[in-house]
Amino acid sequence: MGEQNKLYYDIEKLLNSLQESFDLDCAQSVSVFTSKSRSNEVWLEELENRFKLKDDIELDDVENLRTEIDNKLEMLEDKVNYYEKLCKEFEEFQNEMKIKTVVNNRRQSRTPK
Repeated sequence: MGEQNKLYYDIEKLLNSLQESFDLDCAQSVSVFTSKSRSNEVWLEELENRFKLKDDIELDDVENLRTEIDNKLEMLEDKVNYYEKLCKEFEEFQNEMKIKTVVNNRRQSRTPK
């Protein structure tokens, strides 16, 4: 029975040692977390004082302006696409006219005067 009591005593002593170590680590972790949280709060307050946030009305105005600009840009892109196609058609027409002119000039040069 003596050895069993000694074993229980050693286990109890080990558990108490582990619990103390765990409690110390937890306390240190909580302390570090609290310290960092406080410093982050101070930093956030400094940032809030330095950089003022826009209110919802201003943000809505900016969003509306952005939407309006996007719409205008889309209209411009459509116009550019239209003019590019028109330019290609003019180039094709011009090429056809060159060919017809050459053919017509050859035909006229072959006909007797």
